[in-house]
Order: sequence, then C-alpha cells, then structure tokens
Amino acid sequence: MRIRKQIGKGKTELVNGELELLKFSLLRLELGEEFEESLGREELGIILLSGKLLISAQGKEFALGPRQDVFSDKAWGLYLPGNLDWKAKAFEKTELALCYAPGPDHGEIQLVKPEQLAVHERGKDHFQRKVMDIMVNEVQAKNLLIGETFNHPGQWSSYPPHRHDHHNPPAEYKLEEVYLYKLNPPQGFGIQRIYNDSRSIDQALVVEQNDLAIFKEGYHPVVAAPGYSLYYLWVLAGPVRIMKVVDDPKHAWVHNI
Repeated sequence: MRIRKQIGKGKTELVNGELELLKFSLLRLELGEEFEESLGREELGIILLSGKLLISAQGKEFALGPRQDVFSDKAWGLYLPGNLDWKAKAFEKTELALCYAPGPDHGEIQLVKPEQLAVHERGKDHFQRKVMDIMVNEVQAKNLLIGETFNHPGQWSSYPPHRHDHHNPPAEYKLEEVYLYKLNPPQGFGIQRIYNDSRSIDQALVVEQNDLAIFKEGYHPVVAAPGYSLYYLWVLAGPVRIMKVVDDPKHAWVHNI
C-alpha cells in the first residue's frame, strides 16, 4: 500500500490505524517554531531528516543536527519512552520523522549521534546499497527498529526479496514495516514491488519524493531509476523485537553470484 499526501507545515500523519502497532508522521518546523506533544503508553523514535533543533523532555535538553539532508549528512535520532511530555524548537528549517509504537510508560531517553550509527555495505553487482542502523542495537526499545537504506542509481535493495510476516522463531519473526522515500535529484522515482508466495498480493508501485509504503505482509524489493539515488527510512515493529527475515527461495541463489 502506498500513501501519498501533501506535506505541509507542522505535523502530518501518514500512518494511523492502518497497522496494528506502528504510527508514523512527518513534522516540519520553520526557524524558531516550536512543537509540543504528550506521549501515553507509546514509545517514540524521532529521526532528524534535515535541519537543526533542540528537544526538551524530562527536564533535559537534547540537541539534534545539523543535517543538510538525508543524502549529505548522517542521521541523528532520539528515543523517548512513554508517559512523558516533549517539546521541540527549530534552530533552522527542520523536518523530523516521528515513529510511534506501543511502549513502556517509563524508561531512559536515548540520543543517537551520527558517529554511533552502525553502517553496513550490503549486496553486490546490481543490488549494492548502504544500510545505516539508527535504532536497532543502538537503543533499548520495546518494539521499534529504525534505520536508513541508500540505493545507488539503478540498483536494487531489500534484495534478494525477503519477508518478515510469519511468527516462526527462530527462523522468522513477525514485523510490520513502513518505508519513507526520498530521491536525489528530488524529481526521481523508484519501483517498489510487494508480493507473497501465493500471489494473492502482487503489486508494483511507483514511489516518489516523500511517498510512504506500508508492508503488512509479503516480499518487498525496491529499485531506483537510473540517474537517481533512492533513500528510504525503514521503521519496523512486532510482538518480539528481533529482526530475522526469510528470503524468497526462488531468488535466494543470487547470494552466491
């Protein structure tokens, strides 16, 4: 499922009710603007997509940024447990991803700086990509797993196609997921495929700047159009916070190329 909305100033909800666990919004602030929110029993992963700001919570202040954009600088992240109030003040034009899932009603706020990110070079040939873990092993969350993937022009990622929609430990753990896409240059596009083994789901979606895709089930490989770098923020949540996926057996052989 693809979600395409006009993103304005302030908070724009993109996912709220479509999934069991995840909610997702974008927050855009101009220089000097502020935003306040109260969290109930849900955790929040805040990812800086661009800009610079100060976040206040539990009597502490956390500076995030600067980040010119997702292609120029590494991410900053802030993990907030539930049952607290938080406030943001922008020091320049700023865009944040707000990633919500059921969480504890207490816990430790955790700041993730660019130098703390786990960086992985994955794939080969025509499915090379860079993956950055922001909130995987870097934070102790209840449900959320968050990171970024960077497709080179014309290259595939989430490839070989994999799924994580069955609870079959230890081989596979059920996780729902969303992707938020950005392109460089921004007028670019990619193709996102979503399919399952029975082909009761089999879609190819054109994804453009600030589109979002929801994955309740199925394999979900994505390719960038030639000439355009494709980025996506990935956010997962499940009943067990373990990322263990299963490759499509028809295509798993490409690991041995």
